[in-house]
Amino acid sequence: MSGVTTRNTELPDDVEALKSLVLAHRAEIDKKDCRIAHLEHNVEVYKRLAFGKSSERRTNAPKADSNANQGYLFMLDLIEEAERTAKAKDCAGSIGVEKPATTPRKGGGRKKLPPHLPVVRTVYELKGEDRKCSCGGDLHEIGEDVREELERVEVLLVHKIACKKYACRQCQDGVRTAPGPDRVIEKCVLGKGFLAHVLTDRFCDHMPYYRLEKKYGREGLAISRSVLQRSMTKLGELFEPLHEQLRQDVMESEVVFTDDTPVTIAQSETGGSKKGRVWIYLDREGRHYYDFTGNREQGGPQRIFGEYKGFIQADAYAGYDQLFLPGRATEAACWAHARRKFVDAETSDPDLARNAVDPIRELYQVEEFGKGMKDKALAELRRAKSKPILEELKAWLELQKVAVLPKSPIGKAIGYALNQWDALVRYADHGCLAIDNNAAEQAMRPFAVGLKNWLFFQRNSGGRTASVLASLLRTALAIDLDPHIYFRDLCTRISTESDVTKLVPHGWKEHYWPLLQKSRDEIVQRLLESR
Repeated sequence: MSGVTTRNTELPDDVEALKSLVLAHRAEIDKKDCRIAHLEHNVEVYKRLAFGKSSERRTNAPKADSNANQGYLFMLDLIEEAERTAKAKDCAGSIGVEKPATTPRKGGGRKKLPPHLPVVRTVYELKGEDRKCSCGGDLHEIGEDVREELERVEVLLVHKIACKKYACRQCQDGVRTAPGPDRVIEKCVLGKGFLAHVLTDRFCDHMPYYRLEKKYGREGLAISRSVLQRSMTKLGELFEPLHEQLRQDVMESEVVFTDDTPVTIAQSETGGSKKGRVWIYLDREGRHYYDFTGNREQGGPQRIFGEYKGFIQADAYAGYDQLFLPGRATEAACWAHARRKFVDAETSDPDLARNAVDPIRELYQVEEFGKGMKDKALAELRRAKSKPILEELKAWLELQKVAVLPKSPIGKAIGYALNQWDALVRYADHGCLAIDNNAAEQAMRPFAVGLKNWLFFQRNSGGRTASVLASLLRTALAIDLDPHIYFRDLCTRISTESDVTKLVPHGWKEHYWPLLQKSRDEIVQRLLESR
């Protein structure tokens, strides 16, 4: 209490002064009491963090209705699917949780699902007005058709889908079963969420099937890599119309960016391994269309582009030349490719190479300044700033062409730039074009990264499956869609929606994502209000 502490011999005789001294002592004591209480609270908090239970559950709180508990939030997708199916098929749907089995299930045939997993049970029933027989009698429940699917939401669980069966006790005229959701893949044990999870792990996170097999094995699931591979093949076949719709959408674009990368096919038609190709066709709206071919022949791009008459931004691959004949597409080259050749020449002719690299850097600085501009404004900026640089660079290239060895690194770099000059400078007059083809090269990176993980495609069919699923996945990512949410909902709608323009990522985001968000928000609100 420094500042207010005094000895008894120093206490003042004046009453007012003595009162002031007592009040000062009390204020200091209260301040220290508050500090002590704060420190004691911190000690208790740290003790609880270090030694106490992590759960904050109150054991003496009243129990909530099991069907309204907030714990159901992890089943949000299943609740939404049950309500949507019931509405679409005009029946009643309910959902609940069962205790995991304590003993293994008996039976032969297919391996039984692990008994330790929690079980969610969805029940579909006929409405009251539908429980009337044609003879006028009442339909009475006589059983149910139950199928089990492995479902993956925030936790791994067994999803039981029970469709109640009814029969009339008077006339015994057949059995009527409540309709349930359609299977994505016939006789497949994997549910929609699990399929979406495998697809995302395989084609977004580049996990080979054998690693997924080991991962699920650690969770107690005996799911072989062949089952995973066949499931993805079936999804690829199922989504083929969406893949074709993506191609059509990309080909309607004013400009298409394209590139390719080699992949290994382990088992070719002749029995040995061979090199195949994955191609990317990309538009400015983020639509990714991947195509797989068994080689790098020009037939692949010609088959995709057909009679396309817009701009094609690509490297100088000779297989594109037929696309640029009069009356067809217009070529736009890539300054990143041209610059790379000068950078490679710096080891042998550093001064000459630097004289080309420096103005190319200035061209990219103009692009950085014009980032975000509309096409018309960007084209005007390029004409004002980039064209003078390009004219000066061309004059320098033509002057140096006769002074260097044609087959030297710098000679090859100069020759490449001059041979491609018209295509290289075309971007300066069109704001819709990019200065380079880096967008397509970046779109090919997932396959380059994936090759370091899964190494090869087993057969040509694997390349076709990958091209279909990667097209949808990368397009979804490009427009900020969660691929797991998108593919799970896509598996639900694919059997009922005939308009594929609404199922490709851009169409789904416009038509179904707002509805799904609204439905999920309403379910969350109901769950919270019923606690």
